[in-house]
Amino acid sequence: MASQLGIYNLALMRMGQPPLTTPTDVSKAADALNSIWATIVDIVLRDHPWNFAIARANLAKLSETPAWGFTTVFQLPSDCVRILGIGESGDVDTNPLLTYKIEGRKLYTDETSVLLKYVRRVEIAGEFDACFASTLAARLAMETAFYLTQSPDIEAKMHKWYLLEISGARGIDAQEDTPQYIISGDWELARG
Repeated sequence: MASQLGIYNLALMRMGQPPLTTPTDVSKAADALNSIWATIVDIVLRDHPWNFAIARANLAKLSETPAWGFTTVFQLPSDCVRILGIGESGDVDTNPLLTYKIEGRKLYTDETSVLLKYVRRVEIAGEFDACFASTLAARLAMETAFYLTQSPDIEAKMHKWYLLEISGARGIDAQEDTPQYIISGDWELARG
């Protein structure tokens, strides 16, 4: 199970920095990591539709009417960091034809009801998936490497580490869903 301290220490040790004893240590590293923690968690959550962070909601229709463009407005959940899709009756994963626009913390559409599939903000490190925690450590290292080490080489290495982590984590995370099969069509069969 991940912890904020464990994630910090993974990032620091990867940069060749000494680990922290608590996330609130009085140090340059703790100050840097604490100052960007919440923002970087949200950024990494937005980077991929992490299975552990996916949520579903039936949105509340607002009484306001849009000035133009759409007919209805819905309030997004307060923990929403990324929209994955909307639907009307359980077809969120299979109906990409519904049009909508996100403006501020509201969803504008012509639909009369909206089911939402989204990535939610996860604030407790103990709820993080192990691959997400490792990817988050890599992103924290990437963001703080130059500040903590003054080394462009280490900063570049942390950037490469992040790219490798996010790539690997996406592959593993994607394997946890039902496999998607492509059904051959007549045009494909005709090609022989």
